[in-house]
Amino acid sequence: MTGAIHGRVVAEDGRPLSGASVAVQHAAGPVPDIAALTGADGTFELGGLPPGEVTLQAHLASGQTARARVQVTANSVASVTITVDNGWARNG
Repeated sequence: MTGAIHGRVVAEDGRPLSGASVAVQHAAGPVPDIAALTGADGTFELGGLPPGEVTLQAHLASGQTARARVQVTANSVASVTITVDNGWARNG
């Protein structure tokens, strides 16, 4: 059984950040081939994730990165907002 994440990448002022690459790392190690690009509204969807805590890493074209931890539960969709603030992230 797997879970999913629906998320959004935004700037500190709340502006959506489009074109950010969001990759997944599971506590047990990297999750191969699970990544997404944010759309014009800054949103992304990731599915097929194993249950447990994962770390999402958003990479921007500017070179900035931000991370957020998310708990994935089987058969459900977790929500997260990754706020880019000088390379740091706040979970929302």
